[in-house]
Amino acid sequence: MGTPKPLVLINGRPLLDYVLRTVRDSHVDDIVVVLGHEADRVRKAITVDRARAIVNDAYEEGMSASIRAGVRAADPRSDGLLIVLGDQPFVASKTLDDLIARRNESQAKILIPTYQGHRGNPVLLDRSLSGEVQAITGDQGCRAIFGRHLDGILEVPVDDPGILVDLDTPEQISRAEETVQSGRPIQTLLSLTHGRSDDSKHGDQAQSTSPRLDVFALAQQFRSKNEPFVLATVVRVERPSSGRPGFKAIVRPDRQLIGWLGGSCAESVLVSESLRSLRDGHPRLIRITPTPGRGPPEEGVEEFVMECASGGTMDIYLEPHQPEPTLLVVGDSPVAKALMAIARVLDYRIVHVTTEAGDAGVDADRVISDLTEIPAAVTPDTYAVVATMGKYDETALSHLAGTRAAYVGLVASRRRAAAIQTALQDAGVDEASRSRIVSPAGLDLSAETPEEIAVSILAQIIQARRTSAPRELAISVAPQETATEVDVVCPGKAL
Repeated sequence: MGTPKPLVLINGRPLLDYVLRTVRDSHVDDIVVVLGHEADRVRKAITVDRARAIVNDAYEEGMSASIRAGVRAADPRSDGLLIVLGDQPFVASKTLDDLIARRNESQAKILIPTYQGHRGNPVLLDRSLSGEVQAITGDQGCRAIFGRHLDGILEVPVDDPGILVDLDTPEQISRAEETVQSGRPIQTLLSLTHGRSDDSKHGDQAQSTSPRLDVFALAQQFRSKNEPFVLATVVRVERPSSGRPGFKAIVRPDRQLIGWLGGSCAESVLVSESLRSLRDGHPRLIRITPTPGRGPPEEGVEEFVMECASGGTMDIYLEPHQPEPTLLVVGDSPVAKALMAIARVLDYRIVHVTTEAGDAGVDADRVISDLTEIPAAVTPDTYAVVATMGKYDETALSHLAGTRAAYVGLVASRRRAAAIQTALQDAGVDEASRSRIVSPAGLDLSAETPEEIAVSILAQIIQARRTSAPRELAISVAPQETATEVDVVCPGKAL
């Protein structure tokens, strides 16, 4: 988002300010604000009156690290812990008070607010569960322990749609601001949360809407746009479960879940494990069950705790679809044409940069004729080769050298390459950018023909691609992997 999530403005107020005001106006006694990404910047911008701000240096580990930090810092005399998420600005203070009141009159270990039958946040935990909370790892919240305390869960109905509205994407934040400025009811935001209907996010009624969504058609759209996503498919269930074998959904890097696999019980694990698949590129089979570890471990199956009291088990296969690598070729030389022809066989997307009139013999996904458009076409998955035979090498490289391209190669003699380096230096291209240029491009295979030279260059690109660190994808860590801005307000209530 470009701005730390707690500082994103809604109608002129930072997101965290909304959350803090909600907590301050409730009967909570001890407030601990857990900050992560750019904590110093957040501290300077927001006054945390009546609260203690701490920094979670392990915020990249996901939501659980922030919750653990908040629990450790909470007043040890308290016998209850109220976990309030920092990206839910529309929760009412009365909801917090209702949870506290019901906690005082019941023996429940876990209290969860519900709106029109759908579970939301914040969650109130008995202090006796703090040890289990400290054991949660990864991008999971307190729901990871629900399966072990099904008899100790109390659902508290509240007239508060804000418990279901969390803001994860720029689109959701923009719509939230429009809603606040227009005075429309918060209920109108429920259809926008994570890009799903209220039912598909929180309830079982979503099954009736699932036939209208063609997941395969949507997946093909993302593939045609070369956008990353994970296809999740239910492959096995044990009743009671609202999921069924064959149910499918798509998870995108911004945590958007499209489709329905069986209600909100599997959502947090499904999203976090899908993002993990996108990062490492490996498919995985996950099992979400109220009784993990009940039998000997099964090879290839990762087990997670079912969060809901309804029980049931689901096995879900996660299939990551990462962007295809792009070969950006500058020029119309025989080497350039051979590169594009061979790269097509290797399933690279082809971007052809040329100042010549269109060549019907060139098979490219995109043609760029204006050299100034080169930087906008480059991503971390782009491998660029300049092969103009001296026509506009310097200009093309001046636009390429400072980009995020994974590889920048130049087809030229050593003498010509040295002259180009001098020209780039005179043009103000910094040394770090100039040093990225590989020349002569390609592995030393004693290549002679244009086709052989193209093979040597692609071999070098393959080597760079397979041996480099994992490529960057715009994946959030939690709750927005904008990258790693997990800020949890974790008040401890001395009840």
